[in-house]
Amino acid sequence: MRIMVVNPITTREFEPLTRSEFEAAARADVEIEVVSLDEGPPSIESRYEEQLAARDILRKVERANAEGYDAVIVNCFGDPAIGAAREISRIPVIGPGEASFLLACCLGQNFSVVTMVDSLVPVVVENLRRLGLLDRLASVRTLEIPVLELMDRARVKSALLEASRKAVSEDRAQVIVLGCTGLVGLAAEVQGELGVPVVDPAIASLKLAEALVDMRLSHSKATYAKPKGTK
Repeated sequence: MRIMVVNPITTREFEPLTRSEFEAAARADVEIEVVSLDEGPPSIESRYEEQLAARDILRKVERANAEGYDAVIVNCFGDPAIGAAREISRIPVIGPGEASFLLACCLGQNFSVVTMVDSLVPVVVENLRRLGLLDRLASVRTLEIPVLELMDRARVKSALLEASRKAVSEDRAQVIVLGCTGLVGLAAEVQGELGVPVVDPAIASLKLAEALVDMRLSHSKATYAKPKGTK
C-alpha cells in the first residue's frame, strides 16, 4: 500500500517529523511519501491561506492518482481543498480534521479541540457545523503559538498540556482532539497526563486511509462528482 502525505505548505522543515511519525505508526506493508507544496503559503492559519494552498494540493492529488498511489492525506487539520480533491480523485483523499472528529465521536459524548491560534477557532467551528457534529463540541482552546514555531517542542508540549487540562477540568471535555497535524507525536504523552483519550489527527487520518484501502472503498461520486473536462 502506498500513501502520499501532502504537507499543504511550502515550509519543508516539517517533512522529517511528518515522515518519522507516519512511518512509525504505519503498518509494515505501507509505504509513506511525504511531499510539500511547490507554491502556496508557508503555513495555514486562515481561510485565505487555505485558498492559496488549494491549487498545488490538487496538483499533488492528481500526481498521486497518476502514479498509482492507494490514498492521499492532505496533512492539515483544516482539511483544505478536500472536497475538490475528492472530485478529481479515484482513490481516497483523507482530511485529518474530519478523521479525528469522527474518531472522537466513537470515544466519548463530547470533545474539545486544542488548536494553535485564535484565527483557527472559526474554521474549526465551521468545519464541525458542515459535518453535523457541532453539538459534540465541548470547547475550542488555543495555544497561541504560531504554526511556524511548532518545532519548539518543549514549549509546545507545556502549552498543550495546560490547555488540555483546562478543557477537561473547566469545559468537561471527555476527549481531546489535537487541532493541528504539527502536533503529531504528542498525543500519547498528553493522554498519559490527562486520563482521557487524546486523538492525533495525523495518525487518525493514516489509520482511516489504511482501512479504506483495505476495504476497497473510496468517496462516493454521487457526492463528489467528477468535474467536466477533467481526466
